[in-house]
Amino acid sequence: MKKMLLAAAALSLALSPTAYADGVTILVNGEKIETETPAVIRDERTLVPLRAISDALGCGVSWDAETKGITVTDGDSLFFTWIGRDHAFKTSAVELEKTSVLDVPPVIIDDFTMVPVRAVSEIFGASIDWDGAASTVSIEYEKRDVPQGLAEKFVTYERELNDKYDAYKGYADHSGNLINAEIQLENGGVIALELYPDIAPETVENFVTLARGGFYDGLIFHRVINGFMIQGGGFDADMSQKESKTITGEFIVNGYFNLIPHERGVISMARILQDNNSASSQFFIMHQDALSLDGQYAAFGRVTDGMEYVDAVASVETHSIDTETGRMDDVPTENQIIKTVVIK
Repeated sequence: MKKMLLAAAALSLALSPTAYADGVTILVNGEKIETETPAVIRDERTLVPLRAISDALGCGVSWDAETKGITVTDGDSLFFTWIGRDHAFKTSAVELEKTSVLDVPPVIIDDFTMVPVRAVSEIFGASIDWDGAASTVSIEYEKRDVPQGLAEKFVTYERELNDKYDAYKGYADHSGNLINAEIQLENGGVIALELYPDIAPETVENFVTLARGGFYDGLIFHRVINGFMIQGGGFDADMSQKESKTITGEFIVNGYFNLIPHERGVISMARILQDNNSASSQFFIMHQDALSLDGQYAAFGRVTDGMEYVDAVASVETHSIDTETGRMDDVPTENQIIKTVVIK
């Protein structure tokens, strides 16, 4: 996966003629938005000029003529969408926060970039109401004061997401290029996973290779913290460590565009805190959300079935022990054994 490259793009609009719908009023906090071009009704959805709605909400906006990509920011989060594409992504600097499927994607009409007003407004937490009788869209929103030029600084993210649009669409929809796997436990439990090779290719390849080679057979979940995560894939039932090669850390602070959030059920790679490229075989599954890990660890998949077995492992009694590699905390008092990991 390529490293992120810094870039900038001038604001530019393309051309595409179409018909307008007259008489639609847009109110933000009770004040009418005056636009250079009227709103458009398409498939029962109201589209408005991008610049007009972003200015009314106090958000920063950037247009990328090369990708036909749109970046909008409220100063805390980023919203990315593209002309003609129906998936839009809301992110922070390190994680994917939300994916929206647009009934009507953005379109260019007679020199103006038109966006669905409901989708853009709601993704930033605004309340929106449509009065069909009065042909009025009413938006209630705490207007922001975003520094000028902030949206343009994230053109790198927009272009990376443009390149990986299908990958993140697949992540959101549980579709596309996925690899299915199972962690089969000695007690009969099965934790089903889907893995994302287009987002974390080296991480997924390493996990798949180890699994197919039987590396994980008989290893244990050796570190368990209820309400946080369960970690395994490095020690056997005698607490002897099993070594494997290290891999590149595919996460934001290491220069790799991986926005998978560390939410409940996500599987990610363990590593040494001081070394971004120290992950090898040990993985952890999130018992609960811990978004503080985002951008610092390589998330590469998530549980699709069997979270009850993750919950069961997370709830076991733990203690601290001395091992050949030093003292270890949060070790289950009763071994939680991985029978095997199967790649489907």
